[in-house]
Amino acid sequence: MSLSGARTLDGAIQTHDNGFNLVRLTAAVLVVWYHAYQLNTAGAITLDPISRLVAPLTNLGSIAVSVFFMVSGLFVAQSWLRDPNLMRFTLRRIARIVPGLFICLMLTTLIAVSAFSEPGWRGLLAPAPWQYIASNTFLHGLRYLIPPENLMVSGVLNGQAFNGPLWTLYWEARMYIVLALIGYSAILPMRDWIRGTALFLLLAANLIPQVLVGYIWEVQLWSMFLVGVLLKTFATHVRIGPMQVACAATLIALNWTRSLATSPSGFTWFGIALAGCALALWVGTAHTKGCSHLQRHDYSLGIYIYHWPILLMLRATLPPLDGPSLFAAAMVVVVPISMFSWHLIEAPALRFSRARLRVSAPVTDA
Repeated sequence: MSLSGARTLDGAIQTHDNGFNLVRLTAAVLVVWYHAYQLNTAGAITLDPISRLVAPLTNLGSIAVSVFFMVSGLFVAQSWLRDPNLMRFTLRRIARIVPGLFICLMLTTLIAVSAFSEPGWRGLLAPAPWQYIASNTFLHGLRYLIPPENLMVSGVLNGQAFNGPLWTLYWEARMYIVLALIGYSAILPMRDWIRGTALFLLLAANLIPQVLVGYIWEVQLWSMFLVGVLLKTFATHVRIGPMQVACAATLIALNWTRSLATSPSGFTWFGIALAGCALALWVGTAHTKGCSHLQRHDYSLGIYIYHWPILLMLRATLPPLDGPSLFAAAMVVVVPISMFSWHLIEAPALRFSRARLRVSAPVTDA
């Protein structure tokens, strides 16, 4: 794999020969690693080494999901700019997420209710499991606050939130709507309009205290998606290589002592996001020789949506495991299931939607 970064960003994302599936896959695996520590049953260590390093500012899961959102903003903006039609845009977004999510919810709920609840399979005769499946498939109508009882099935796995990471999909879908609204309201040439509006919203979210509403994690997701949108509008000129990554790391180093003087950590969220984005874009724009399989097959969504319920079921079944051991056990199950999800559910749904819409685009356009 060559990490020369010589191509422009636009040159990379217009072809399968890029490393963005590798970036997404790495981010998904890092989320599993982070949650395996949180859910381990063998000891008091509930934070992985990287999260302990950047605490209390952020954690590894937040960094990985933020990179997800940046890459998503990049490719979803490309999808809109290629075909700025609201109905076709909506159908493409639904095809990318909903079929795989629905099958995930069905499989994990059927297994969990049958094997990890007191009534066993008879619990499937109650309305609660089906309400859980339906409400999560439709992302709870993108409600801002989701009642806790809608995130679990009573009596299953001790009433724990059955698939905690799904809340980020609600925010992902909200950002799709924001992008569509920006595009539909255009009063300038589309690329210029999206660039200006995304920059305005990005600055507003980070500079005007009232926009933050006291919930910084929301703003991080919002901001990273908009960064991806902005990058798409500049993609024909953007080149990311080792020099840019080194500059981002140097900026963190220069700001280290000042940050330590005013906070418990020498890191800043801006520095972490800058370094993470630079590294992700460097790998993403590289010629990923030897990774041809990953260039055409994106297993990241399957890993992301299946890993939490699998972690819960494994820790309820196996002897106490520490974070790394629980992670390894989960990956043995999650990887083949995510491959099944992509090859039999997600990719066919994308091909079907593309055939129906008669729009030519790569399978991994989101």
